[in-house]
Amino acid sequence: PKLWDGEDLKSEVRTKLLMIARTWAGFAKIPPDAVVDVILVGGNANFNYTPYSDIDLHVVIDLEKMPECEGLLDEYLRGKKQLWGLVHDIKIYGHDVELYAQDQKTPYTKDQGVYSIKNGRWIVQPTHKEVDLNDPLIRQKVEQYIEKIDTLIDSSAEDEAFEGLKTKFRDMRAAALKQGGEYSVENLVFKELRNLGYLDKVSEYIRSRQDERLSL
Repeated sequence: PKLWDGEDLKSEVRTKLLMIARTWAGFAKIPPDAVVDVILVGGNANFNYTPYSDIDLHVVIDLEKMPECEGLLDEYLRGKKQLWGLVHDIKIYGHDVELYAQDQKTPYTKDQGVYSIKNGRWIVQPTHKEVDLNDPLIRQKVEQYIEKIDTLIDSSAEDEAFEGLKTKFRDMRAAALKQGGEYSVENLVFKELRNLGYLDKVSEYIRSRQDERLSL
């Protein structure tokens, strides 16, 4: 309700998100003619949003109009996303804005609402599904990962163990979204771990270890 007026994105929200997307595209040195669309996806484009849901703003690009980077383009754009996040703290009505460059040929995630901010209309309408986060299967998986993260931190495990865990989360979620959509068990487990602060806990622990090694 903070972002939407019925099925339409509030005009002030749409205007601001377009400004953010254009600014980020300039920061990432994406040529204007390579930008095909700017879309809103994720929890705030679905019925499974929470107070912690980011505003997932994707700049859809035509990779053929991007400068050749010998296979490094994806890595470059991810780096720009990370750098932007480190130096900017932009919120829309209290929600963090997360930016990403998406290839126009990438298919949309199953059951994923997709709203074109550029054109002011739904590309894919979201569908309402009942989600029970107290489902025993979801709770069991969440508790298993919580125990694993706490154990790794308490035992001062090596960074490789945490990096491996982060990679597993990323791959697990990507596969879940592709095969089962937003409401798949694995994606809901990922979201619950994020909402409980455990993904941030892992990242903060890795950063603190790195800072400790680099300090004298």
